[in-house]
Amino acid sequence: MPKVDLPAGDDGLLHKKSRIHFQEVGVLCVLIIICVVLSFLTPNFKRPSNLLNVLRQFSEISIMSIGMTFVIINAEIDLSVGSTYGFAGIAAAYLLRGGHSPIIAFIAAIGAGILVGCINGFFVTTARVPAFIATLGMMQVVRGGAFAISQGRPISGFPDTENWFFMLGEKLFDVIPIQVIIMFVLNIAAGILLAKTKFGFKTYAVGGNERAARLAGIDITRVKVLGFVIMGALSALGGIIGLAYLNSVTPTSGSGREMDVIAAVIIGGTKLSGGKGTILCTFLGAAIMGVVRNGMVLMGVPAFYQEALIGAVILTAVLADTWLLKKD
Repeated sequence: MPKVDLPAGDDGLLHKKSRIHFQEVGVLCVLIIICVVLSFLTPNFKRPSNLLNVLRQFSEISIMSIGMTFVIINAEIDLSVGSTYGFAGIAAAYLLRGGHSPIIAFIAAIGAGILVGCINGFFVTTARVPAFIATLGMMQVVRGGAFAISQGRPISGFPDTENWFFMLGEKLFDVIPIQVIIMFVLNIAAGILLAKTKFGFKTYAVGGNERAARLAGIDITRVKVLGFVIMGALSALGGIIGLAYLNSVTPTSGSGREMDVIAAVIIGGTKLSGGKGTILCTFLGAAIMGVVRNGMVLMGVPAFYQEALIGAVILTAVLADTWLLKKD
């Protein structure tokens, strides 16, 4: 009789979990080492006020990276997140300046992000357009929408900035930025969703082996579309937070942010081939990017060198990922 490979038992699950924990510890160690080095290179880095500033600076990237983690674990990609960020901010600002209530502006912006996610999911799953092409096209469409709404001009000068909408960009008790609190709450919620629910299991299954997942009765289309919807909603939330913090928004807001989001997920160790990754590792990846950028600013490193170094960090993470994949 031909040999039949049975699914891995408890030993296999324990081995998989141990690898995940090892990966999380590894990324955390890298973050700690970078923080220690920067503390010696620039004493200002370890000041509490600066550390809070670092958290605030990478909070939007971390929030958006949550959605990208779901998308990439599904073995897909979304290049439209930066444009969605900008479009949501423009849409909310347009409504607020027109005298509409903050609730309407908030719902409209989040709704726009969800719509973008649904369209991306439709093209990728039903129309069978490669995610890279579909989301690249959507990136241009959504950016054009932002320019159309704003007529190519920044939007500011709101009649009321003392409401709860703009409080999202303020500090709680004048100490902790509210966007940092939102970041932690969303990371915890997403971590539970991905690791402890049926939807999370299905996400890993689809990204790990789509054919096997389909044979197991998993609705591939539903799982992938929901991944893109989560991505769109969190991109819109990032745009809302950015508007609340700056009290203004431009039609180019979020340009290039898709690269920061993807980089955070990759640095965190999520496999581009799908099926592997955790929310905690993505959070640590976003933290590494935020810490490195802040350290370079404190040391007076020119902006173009900063981008080159971030690119080098991404390449190193991809090479390490490829090497570990070969070992597996």
